[in-house]
Amino acid sequence: MSDIVSFADVAQPIVSFSRKIPSDALVLKLIDTQWFQRLRDISQTANTRLVYMFSEHSRFGHSIGVAYLAKILLESLEENHSHQIEPYRSAIQVAALLHDIGHIAPGSHTAYTTWFPSGNDAHEEIGCNIIQEDQEIRAILEDCDPNLPRLVTQILREDAVLPSWTWEIISGGAWNVDRGNWCVVDSVLAGVSYGQYNIPALVGSLHISTDGRLTIKENRLDALMHFSLSRHAMYRQIYQHRTLMAADMLNVAIAMRLRAISESSYFADQVMQEVLSAKDPLELSLPTIFQMREGWWRYHLLQWQKSSDTILADLARRLLNRRLLKTVRILPEEDKDELLKKATEAVQNSGYDPKYYLHNFRLSHMHRSDSKHSLKVQQDDGKLMSLGSAEPLFEQLVAETDAPVREWIALPAEAKSKLGRVR
Repeated sequence: MSDIVSFADVAQPIVSFSRKIPSDALVLKLIDTQWFQRLRDISQTANTRLVYMFSEHSRFGHSIGVAYLAKILLESLEENHSHQIEPYRSAIQVAALLHDIGHIAPGSHTAYTTWFPSGNDAHEEIGCNIIQEDQEIRAILEDCDPNLPRLVTQILREDAVLPSWTWEIISGGAWNVDRGNWCVVDSVLAGVSYGQYNIPALVGSLHISTDGRLTIKENRLDALMHFSLSRHAMYRQIYQHRTLMAADMLNVAIAMRLRAISESSYFADQVMQEVLSAKDPLELSLPTIFQMREGWWRYHLLQWQKSSDTILADLARRLLNRRLLKTVRILPEEDKDELLKKATEAVQNSGYDPKYYLHNFRLSHMHRSDSKHSLKVQQDDGKLMSLGSAEPLFEQLVAETDAPVREWIALPAEAKSKLGRVR
């Protein structure tokens, strides 16, 4: 058996871990657990595949890529901060690997808005529960260090008792190993180039400040800005594509319809029944979460398209066969209430129930969190300054959070035609 285990990757020339390095060996053992293997059937980008045909990848490869990016970042930081790195190396690599283990179907983040539209995305907390409660994962971690499960969950929860650099590596503002991987992977697999950036240059420019913050050298701000613009483009062109958002509205409508009609009108296995009865994701049992995979969701869609309930059957067929709702932009100068009134009439006159066939959605600002807790810039004299002060372009990206939010409605094609709108 080779000491080196390698994985083909689209973000790095090669991703490899050594069985002789304790933290790497730990990662390799965890990859073989049933919870981690489950990530092969959790979509990374959900309904994006309905817009970009090759976006079919899973959280499995992304999570391995994040663990590897954490590994090479720790190796780079170790050159100047070895005494700080060593106590946390294994915990950080494990946290990087398992950071998405709490995701569910359909489509990771999309699932939480599907099943719990008024709630929060709880995948981090669910992930921590899995790490603490699953016997297989816990045994592997405790065999290395009895305190490791606790330390890993503290990192994932951004616990204030830890030096902030330990969790900033995974979830800090501006750049982190999570964003650093998906920006490239999602770009390549969508068939576009604007998500790619200079990974070695950015990783090599990071340091740990005397107060325990992750910082970037002032003379390599270009590498960070390259990434920030790449991420900005990925949100604008892929994650917030209006057709993708319209597809997500079908997810929401399906879940809403399921909860509104008699259980005798549709098929639902025991897992689906528990999901539909839950008001909050943290109410779901771990055995139920374990079964919530893309194959499970798709099997139910195939059953629902044959439902005796015509609305549910139509919504399922639309999602399965890509007969999506159309979008209309609500312009800043437009009377929103008047447009929604006309849209409601158009939907009704087209023979549809507006409750399920008319949706109003807003696009979130992707840089909002960056203004709260971003990387600090380390000047040549050792002093720290905010990223916005050091780079006006970054400040401009953050300032976008104060700009008018782009807002849309989604409705059937016939209703859009009656509304008389092209876009």
